[in-house]
Amino acid sequence: MDFDQIRERIKRERRSLGYTQEYMATILGISVNSYREIESGTTLLVNPRLEEIAKILDKPLENLIFDTASSFDYSQKLSVIEKEFKEKLDISETAYRIKLAEKEGEINVLKANLETKESIIGVLRERLPEY
Repeated sequence: MDFDQIRERIKRERRSLGYTQEYMATILGISVNSYREIESGTTLLVNPRLEEIAKILDKPLENLIFDTASSFDYSQKLSVIEKEFKEKLDISETAYRIKLAEKEGEINVLKANLETKESIIGVLRERLPEY
């Protein structure tokens, strides 16, 4: 067990939750200096204290020890990925529809030009039958 890595995970999780060292010390019922010594490595982390810290951080103990994510963490990450994918898909679909509408507009313009040219050719054939 690498206690330095565990302490770093504790700091990372504490900071991500916006908890101060003072808050952690209060919840653990220890002095701020004692808590700082836990994070700095001066005090050896023992399992009961580590379990309490994991509970405060709302993380399974194994997450702090082995840096693994819980199924809840994976679910949250998956939700974020699904949302981003859906947004990109929606953007792509919207962009496709816009492009399609632009192309349909271009086709209509070309059809109108073709009809105009055919009308002109018809008028010229009537007036100038030798051509």
